[in-house]
Formats: sequence, C-alpha cells, structure tokens
Amino acid sequence: MRLTDRVLIHQVHPVKISADVAVAAVSNYLLWRRRPKAAVAVRVALPVAGSVAVLSLADLDALARTRRGRWMREHMPPSAQLLRLAGDAVTALGARRRRPALLAVGALMIAAGWSHPWWPGKNARV
Repeated sequence: MRLTDRVLIHQVHPVKISADVAVAAVSNYLLWRRRPKAAVAVRVALPVAGSVAVLSLADLDALARTRRGRWMREHMPPSAQLLRLAGDAVTALGARRRRPALLAVGALMIAAGWSHPWWPGKNARV
C-alpha cells in the first residue's frame, strides 16, 4: 500500500481515533486552564507519536479491507480532512478564549468533515 493510502487509512484505526479524541479533550482542558505550552505540546506531540506508532505497527492492509477502510478511501478527500483539522483548531481557540460556542462550532465542523458523503451534491455509497 502506498504511504498516502496508509496515512489516510490509519485515521480510522481504533487506537488512533481514541488517542486523538483523548488528546483533544486534555489539550482543550489545558487551554481552558491557561496552560498553552502544555496544551500545544499535548495537541501536537501525542498525535504525531500515535500516528508513527499506528503507521509502523498496525496491519493497515487488513484495516483497508474493512468497511471503515473502504469508507475512508471513498469518502475522505483532502477537503474533508482539512475541514476536520480546521474544526480542531476552532475547538482549541474556543477553549483558549473560554467560549463554549466556539467549542461547539469546532465540534460541528469536525462532524461535518466526517460526514462528507452526505454533503450536498455528493452521491453517498457506504
């Protein structure tokens, strides 16, 4: 499998998803508590380490053959990935500014990125 496919598929590995959700929660908490250096370290270092671990240790070929893997290949273009990343940045901004509305907007952006097949004009095949 090409590296670009591995990078795409690893995003739905259960360890990677769990780590990313936990890291975002911890980082947002640290931002809310006015500890930006620790929050940035957590938000950047741990996902990178998790990605390296999953990319090097997980059986991504097997994951690519699952329903989740096929779904990622069919329905997660760079635009959807960028929307998810932007949503994460908005949640971080919301935590930093202590604005629950921004946290909610960021979460909605992340959900919209994951829901790419149902965007207007898309033909979903899941």
